[in-house]
Amino acid sequence: MSISSGQRGFAAGTKYSVAGAKIAVLASHHRSQLHWNIRREVLESAAPPAGRHCVYNSTAGGLLLDQAPAAADYAHHRFRTVMGLMRLFAHDGSRLESLDPTRVHMIGFEELPWFSSVFISDKQIVIQRAESDSGAVCVPWKVGDRGEMLLSSSTLMEREEPYFLEVELARGLVHRLRNQLEAWRQLGLTVPPDLDEEVLAATRHFARAASRQHEPETAASEANQAIESAVAAGERLAAVYAQQALGIRTRNAPLHTLLGVDLSGELPQEDLRESITDTFNLVSLPMSWRDIEASEGKRNWDNTDTELRWAQKNGLKVVGGPLLEFDERRVPDWTYLWEGDYDTLSSFMLDHVRHTVKRYRSKVHLWHVAARMNRPRVLSLGDEDRLQIVASAIHAIRDLDQRTPIVVSFDQPWAEYMSTQQTDLAPMHFADALVRADLGVSGLGLELNIGSQPLATAPRPALAFSRLVDQWGLFELPLFLMLTIDTRRSRDKQANGGHSNTRAEWVERYLPPLLAKNCVQVVVWNQLSDKGAEFPGAGLFDDQDRAKPVLSALAGLRKQYLA
Repeated sequence: MSISSGQRGFAAGTKYSVAGAKIAVLASHHRSQLHWNIRREVLESAAPPAGRHCVYNSTAGGLLLDQAPAAADYAHHRFRTVMGLMRLFAHDGSRLESLDPTRVHMIGFEELPWFSSVFISDKQIVIQRAESDSGAVCVPWKVGDRGEMLLSSSTLMEREEPYFLEVELARGLVHRLRNQLEAWRQLGLTVPPDLDEEVLAATRHFARAASRQHEPETAASEANQAIESAVAAGERLAAVYAQQALGIRTRNAPLHTLLGVDLSGELPQEDLRESITDTFNLVSLPMSWRDIEASEGKRNWDNTDTELRWAQKNGLKVVGGPLLEFDERRVPDWTYLWEGDYDTLSSFMLDHVRHTVKRYRSKVHLWHVAARMNRPRVLSLGDEDRLQIVASAIHAIRDLDQRTPIVVSFDQPWAEYMSTQQTDLAPMHFADALVRADLGVSGLGLELNIGSQPLATAPRPALAFSRLVDQWGLFELPLFLMLTIDTRRSRDKQANGGHSNTRAEWVERYLPPLLAKNCVQVVVWNQLSDKGAEFPGAGLFDDQDRAKPVLSALAGLRKQYLA
């Protein structure tokens, strides 16, 4: 049974082949792995300058934030010649006072973060890395009333003189805005004259900032105006693109893109179920290993059976999974007795996959075999270990169910964590290895839990999300998007309705341009309720079971564009 009628959809009976139980999919990454290891050794042995900084401590096994006396001038510090060093100063030092160094990083040509140490002192940011290549600097920056966003500079080369942070962030933002405008215009986008004027206004503000850096106050003011203007123009450009692209795609019939919600392992309250069936045409049933096999060898299917019967009764399509989720909170407690034992853990995991597929095959429309497989250090399994387990799980599913499509998903697809954590493969590397192995993967999933928490995806301008989907679309496979919006920084703060409208506005502004992409075929809201939530306040219902405006925003999109 096909879950989508579109071309190159999650079609039944996808062609696949496996050349034996053990696959060699990592040969092209060995040089990269050696490169990363050498880089870490150099970084961890370097003496840091004074100031607030973050480094990865291999002995402690985590990140350390230290506070040292502020240094007046970084130029007086000595660094090893092998180290790459990028300096930036901010005219408004107050913006750096509360800045978390772990959220600042540099990206290279592939837009993947480099492993680095970041130091913040007074009005300066210093990024220390093994590379000396040019790259872009990514910094969280408050953008008017839109809140904090992760902005990227243009490509910067190393030099002794510090860069002007506000000016470089404006340069990068305006550059990407103008490039995207022209790219879409060449594809046939009709650009309203007033939008052209908005882009021109942002460009003028940047030009004044860049040409008056000898007057720091004026340059910073103009740069911030350029940033706000460029973000607003980018949102408007994305909206124009969505309007015209969706207008063409829905001219004869609504989109077959599926809109769903993750039930989080339990059915919603009786009085909430109608709003679910009115808004969504698909539900995701986690089938979590931790919930089903809380005790070794004893499986409880009651909750999953109940959810499945309800979904079938209401005519909802069903995503089964993720069957495996590489997250410390998603694996059974008893598995830590075998932490680091690849053979035993893989046997347990594949056993769970086989039992689940045997029970629910022909009852689900899509198998979500694994999630967060790019997350490091879960059960002390390395990158190659996790990749081999997922490949074996796909092979096991195909042995039992040759028709149902299979998707594998990745969280934090921009891989922000690579700047501070020991890991060798980025999400796209995992995806590339699985696709090249020709195992029968029908689609790829991107988990975007947008917020400022360490395990969340940092908020970004609208065009950044559009570029991300375009990059993943190069795999020529359907994309499965999983979304939540969390505007708080701490899990400890209680959920409230203060930011509910912000989430609804994000859906209305940012989601249509993604729906307009041909490759996006499934969108799932990743958190049903705030009760016991991983991301506080990101559910469709609060902890009192009251619906939030974001639910109405999703219902409006389905009514307007989707079947």
